[in-house]
Formats: sequence, structure tokens, C-alpha cells
Amino acid sequence: MEERGFNNTYKAISITIILLLLALSGYLLYDKSQSANTIANQEAMIVEKEKSRADLEKTYYEALANLEQMKGDNEELNGRIDSLKTELKKQRDQIVSLMQTSKDYQAIKGKIASMKAESEEYKKQIEALRSENETLSRANQQLNTEKEILTGEINKERMTNDEISARNASLETEKANIETERARLNKKVDKASVIKISDILVEGYKLSSKGKEVSKRFAKNIDGLKICFKTNQNELVEAGREKFFIRIINPTGETVSVLNAGSGVIKASEDGAEIPYSLLKECNYENADAVACANWQPNFQFIKGSYEIHVYNKGYMAGKSTFTLK
Repeated sequence: MEERGFNNTYKAISITIILLLLALSGYLLYDKSQSANTIANQEAMIVEKEKSRADLEKTYYEALANLEQMKGDNEELNGRIDSLKTELKKQRDQIVSLMQTSKDYQAIKGKIASMKAESEEYKKQIEALRSENETLSRANQQLNTEKEILTGEINKERMTNDEISARNASLETEKANIETERARLNKKVDKASVIKISDILVEGYKLSSKGKEVSKRFAKNIDGLKICFKTNQNELVEAGREKFFIRIINPTGETVSVLNAGSGVIKASEDGAEIPYSLLKECNYENADAVACANWQPNFQFIKGSYEIHVYNKGYMAGKSTFTLK
């Protein structure tokens, strides 16, 4: 009987141990499976990150190479290409920074795709500008060819000097028109359109009883100022009405400003700063040297001393000078 009881106890203990071993094996298998999944996920993220980085570098350097290949002899076009290359570098640096702080690789892929699309758009812009320049160059070459042919025909047919001059003048005019258009495309800077002035002359005057202007040099005798200046030719500016804002600065450094005599304020085109002016002169500009004059009677007692006069056009200084009242 005792032997049978011992056998039963032994069997129970053996079964318990076997069950515990099976449970432990199951847990170890599950833990190993979870660790394998974690490692697989981490490896997948590393692969995705490296793939995104490789895609970014490939997109960036291909875009740089495409832009660099489009450079030529046109300085304005080359400057635009360098500007676009700088924009691409900024985008690349932003994406690299995002890779270091974010695991949202879908968003990173979107940024890379956006950069690729923008680089294609940059390429189209440069191609369009280059096409415009090539069109103008071809037109210029065509005119030169026509001129050579015409010259040969003139020599053969012994045309008169007047006829030769007329034909050549026509070709030169067409060529000049094309060169003017090219200059307009290559010089899109507001400052280039400022009409410079020179030969500024300021003279004090007093009105006689008959309303005639009598020249005066003493401040106490002056009713007004006559201001004349020469507008210089600017081939970039079309003929039309032009405004010249005249600023008179008295010996104490203050702008002579009288609102009811036409004074006001303009903004400087370079930095937006406010510039007070004394009077405005508007005149017809014929794209040639010409003299413009303005009379100013501000009902203001001038003081004696040295004055400065500044003249502005389109928000830029067009010319300046000095004058003295005794």
C-alpha cells in the first residue's frame, strides 16, 4: 500500500513539473516572438529612413545638376539659377532636420515629392527665360543676315546712296527695337527707370506791382523761388507724364514745408522711409534732355543762408544742388 501511494505522489509531482515546463516554454516562445517583431519594426524604420535620405539626396543633386547645366553667358539668367539653387538647399536642410526629429515618413516623403515638383517648376522657368533670350538672339541674327544680303544686293544693283541709307536705317531701327526689348527684359529694376536731373538753378524773385517777376538775392525781399533743372535722357523710360518732388532744406537743416502751397510726403522706394517735400513739378517727358521750371510762392518768410535742394523721381534721388540767399 505504501509503495502504491508513493507512486501516485511521484506521478502527480512529475505531471506538475511537466506542466510548469510547458508553460515556461510557451512564455519564452511568446517573448521571443515579441522581441523579434520589435527588432523587425526597428530594422524596417531604419531601412525606411535610409531610403528616404537616399531619395532626398538623389532628388537634390539631380535638381542641382539640371540647373547647373542650364547656365550660359547671360548673367541675369545665371543669377536666377543661383537663387533657385539656394532655395533648393533651404528645402533640403529643412527635410534633413525633419528626419532627425520625426518618424512620420509619409510626411517626409511628401516633402521630398514637393521639392522634386518645385525643382521641375524651376527648370521650366529657366527654360522659358532661356527660350526668350534665344528668340531674341535668333531675331538679331536674322536681321544681321538680312542686312548682309541687302548689302550684297545693293552693291549688285548699284542703288543710290539715299536708298542704301534708307534700307540700312530700317534694319538698324529694327535691330535697335530688338535690343531695346532685350534690355527691358534684362533690366527689370525700378531704379534704372529714374530720370536723372542736372543743372539745377534756383533764383529768388519778387513780384512787381504789375505782377512781373523781379530777380532778388536777399531773403527778406523774396516772394518766391524759381527752380529750373534739366531732365536727362533715360532710354529705359517711355515718353509721358513724370513727377519730380522737390525738397528744399533751409540753413537749419529743416525741410521747408507749407501744406497749402503743395508740400507733402513721399516714401523712399529703397527702404519705405518718409521723405517730406516742398513742392511737386509734373511735366511731359519726351525721352530727351529738356529743361523744366517751377515757381513756388509759399507765403513764407525765407531766412538767409545756404540751402540744399533735393529732387526725387519714383522715390529715388534724381539730383541735388545748393543755393544761397543773402
